[in-house]
Amino acid sequence: MKITVEMSLYPLIENYTEHIIKFIKSMKSYDNLSIRTTAMSTYVSGEYKDVMSMLNIELEELYQNVPDSCTVLKIIPKDLNIEGGFLEF
Repeated sequence: MKITVEMSLYPLIENYTEHIIKFIKSMKSYDNLSIRTTAMSTYVSGEYKDVMSMLNIELEELYQNVPDSCTVLKIIPKDLNIEGGFLEF
């Protein structure tokens, strides 16, 4: 099953942007996932097991290094056309 996850990361520390950029770069190292970033959030699309496996690995690493963090996730079980700016039903 394909899914799309919209996520926003909020490291609650000074110099937070470097941690966000590092997190996005780590996610982009997964060739089997589609990663799209906007000014407000990041979108990850791919097979359910692949996306959730990546999130499990990368969020655990992030939380070990930046325990004062908040992550907001929205998950929909479809491969959304994020760049098109609309949903097709």
